[in-house]
Amino acid sequence: MSTPSPPRVPSARRLSWDVVRVLAVLAVVFTHTTYMGPFLHPELGAPLTPHPFQVGASILLVISAYFVCVTVRKDGSTLRWLWRRYARVVPPYLAAVVITYTALVLFGPSKWTLPTPHDLWGNLTLTSSFDPTVRMIDGSYWTLPLQLMAFTAAAVLWPRGAATGHRITALLWVMILAPVILQWNDRIANSPLWVIQIWNGLGIHRLQLFAIGIAIWLWSKHRIGFVHLGALLVATVFAHHAQTDDLPSSLGMGVLLVVVAGAARGPDWTVFEPVRRPIEFLAKISFGIYLLNQELGYLVAWHLMELGVGRVGQIAGAVAAAILLAWLLTRYVEQPAYRLLTTLKPVRRLGVRAVAWLTT
Repeated sequence: MSTPSPPRVPSARRLSWDVVRVLAVLAVVFTHTTYMGPFLHPELGAPLTPHPFQVGASILLVISAYFVCVTVRKDGSTLRWLWRRYARVVPPYLAAVVITYTALVLFGPSKWTLPTPHDLWGNLTLTSSFDPTVRMIDGSYWTLPLQLMAFTAAAVLWPRGAATGHRITALLWVMILAPVILQWNDRIANSPLWVIQIWNGLGIHRLQLFAIGIAIWLWSKHRIGFVHLGALLVATVFAHHAQTDDLPSSLGMGVLLVVVAGAARGPDWTVFEPVRRPIEFLAKISFGIYLLNQELGYLVAWHLMELGVGRVGQIAGAVAAAILLAWLLTRYVEQPAYRLLTTLKPVRRLGVRAVAWLTT
C-alpha cells in the first residue's frame, strides 16, 4: 500500500507579481529574438514583426520602482536596505558582462562589431551611459545605472520624509512632465555633448517609469484615488511617447501598466495556479534572462543558422539558451553572492559603511 503524499503547502508568494515579471521579461525576449536580432544582423533573416514592440524593459523599471517603495519601509535602516539592493543586482550584472564579453570575443563572427577591453571596463564600471567612447556590450544594460540611482535616491530621500503628504504626488508630476518640457523641440538633442551625456546617463528621459511605479504603490495603499492614478498613467504614456517617438510601444506600455496596477491592488491571480511552478521558476531567474538574452541570443541564433537551422529553430535555441544561462547565473552567482554579501558580518558592515559614504 503506497503512502499518500503530503498536501502541498500553499506559497506565500503572490502569483500575480510573478506573472507580471514573466510577461515583462518575455516581452523583452520577444522583441530581441523576432525583431532586433535580424534588424541588427540582417544575415539572420527578415524580422518576424514589422515593429519593435519595446515595452518589457520599461515595465521592469516600473516594477522595480514599485518594490523600492514596498521594501524600503520594512527596515529601520535604509543603508542596510540599500546595501542589500546593491548586493542583489550588481554581482549578477558583473558576471553577465564578463560572460557576454567572453562569448562574443571567442565565438562572435568577425564581421560583427565585437567589444573591446575598453568596452569591457566601461561596462563593468557602469560608465557606458556617460562615456561616448564606450559601447554597451549588451543593449539591455542601459537599465542598470538607472536602477542603482533609483535605489540610492530612495535611501537618501525616504528618511527625509519625501514620501509623505502632498510632496510625493507633486514630485511625481514633476518627474513625468519636467523632462518632456526640457526636451521639447529637440532642445536636448541640439545641446552640447556634455548635456546629452548627463541627460542619458542619469536617465532623465525615463523618470516617468519610476514615477508611475511609485504612483501605483500609492494607489495600492489608498493614498491617491483611481482618477488621480488614471491621470498619472495617461501622462506617463504621453511622456514616454514624447521621449521615444514610439506610439505603439507607448500604448502597449500603457496596457501593461493597467496590468501592473491590477497586480498591486487586486486579488492574487489564482487562475494561474495550475502553472505556478514554471511561472515561479521563470520569475526567479527573470533578472538573469534579462541580462543574458540579447547579444548571447543573437550569437546562438547565428551559430544555429550556420548549422542550417531555420528562423523558428534559431529563436527557440536562443530562448532555451537564455533560460539555461539565467538559471546558472541565478544559482551559482546571484544567490550565493547575495548570501555572502548580506550575511557575512565583516562584508556586510563594510558594505553598509560604503553606501553610507556614498549617500552623504
